[in-house]
Amino acid sequence: MTPATWYAGRTSLDLLRGPDWAWIGLRSGDGLNRLHGELLVALDHLFIELRWSGVRRVALSGAGWLMGQGHHFCAGADLHEVGLLDAVSAEPFARRGQRVMAHLLWPGWRSLTVVSGVAMGGGCDLALHGQERWAVAADEAGKGGLRLAHPAAKHGILTGFGGTVRLPELLGQDGADRLFRDFETWDEATALHAGAIHRQVAPEGVSAAVQVWLTAHG
Repeated sequence: MTPATWYAGRTSLDLLRGPDWAWIGLRSGDGLNRLHGELLVALDHLFIELRWSGVRRVALSGAGWLMGQGHHFCAGADLHEVGLLDAVSAEPFARRGQRVMAHLLWPGWRSLTVVSGVAMGGGCDLALHGQERWAVAADEAGKGGLRLAHPAAKHGILTGFGGTVRLPELLGQDGADRLFRDFETWDEATALHAGAIHRQVAPEGVSAAVQVWLTAHG
């Protein structure tokens, strides 16, 4: 199967569809997929469409994994765009992000985030809102491993996409503090031990493993 471009923008959305499943891929020219405001709107609309069409399993990853070889997951919000927000425009921007995260937690389906390379800030929020969460391991040369971090406070930003609720739920207050306050960057082994992810997947096995998950019953 070949993915189709569902939305084209600074960060685009590729889509693979089955009868009751969908696999969404984030794609950008520089590979550092960012959560621009217009992308959040597109993701919200796509999730609504998938929910209404009877999808029961949805996976989200970097677009390259749809074809067998991916790289980064998501570098978070566009800091230039965030820097232009004021007290009035910041609220709808944050609410758009919160809507996207809420779709991933919707109890009417199973959601999977496949996290590889950079997953920072809002990208960390996006990764950890998956009901199931996998990390792609580094390759045999040690390249491509997970870099999970939430450095928003370094930029004077309070996360607006639900991370302040979701991270303590998953990691406990101490684990959330390690990301929010201590600015730790976690590889896949650390994230697995902390409970941020459920399993590691070898790069060469990602596509097949996700397809098995998407077509599983229950």
